Amino acid sequence: VSTQSTGYGHNSEVTCVALSQELDIVVSGSREGIVLIHTLKQGTYVRTLTPHSPPMVVTFVGIAGGTGNIIVAGNVASTTTKGMVHSVLYLFTVNGKLIKRVKLEDTTTVMYVENDRVVLGGANGSLEIRCTSGLSTKHKLRLKSGVVSVSIDPRKQHLFVTTNDGKMVIITSTAKPFVKK
Repeated sequence: VSTQSTGYGHNSEVTCVALSQELDIVVSGSREGIVLIHTLKQGTYVRTLTPHSPPMVVTFVGIAGGTGNIIVAGNVASTTTKGMVHSVLYLFTVNGKLIKRVKLEDTTTVMYVENDRVVLGGANGSLEIRCTSGLSTKHKLRLKSGVVSVSIDPRKQHLFVTTNDGKMVIITSTAKPFVKK
């Protein structure tokens, strides 16, 4: 095992990372609120995304298959209630252009990106499936407990969700797959 390259640019803890071999990019987010894009093969700096002002803590990043759109989730301090945070979701093109910003109802605890969908789980049990091209909501559920993790089966028909009360909930799509195959 050896280090191939090191990406530089963050001035605080790196909180999340996503990569795309197809696009040759690595996207990383940090506690200071910035998102960096580097090349995967060489580690060369490409650009910086600054989703929010004042800075937010970037908690999740993802890269949509096909479009290469970059999805960023983070927590922002409330301007109205001291000590409270709310989660925000951003959609950027791979070239760094902001497409959409959405304030979320729940604090995001998990984000899973696959092809044309992003699945978001929340601390209070929210579960949302959104489109990666414009962040429109495709499915929305409320579970009894906070979401810990999510995964989709290889056939894209079942969504496996674990919750902080020790349960695994299996959600089945009766009509179409959750994501395009």
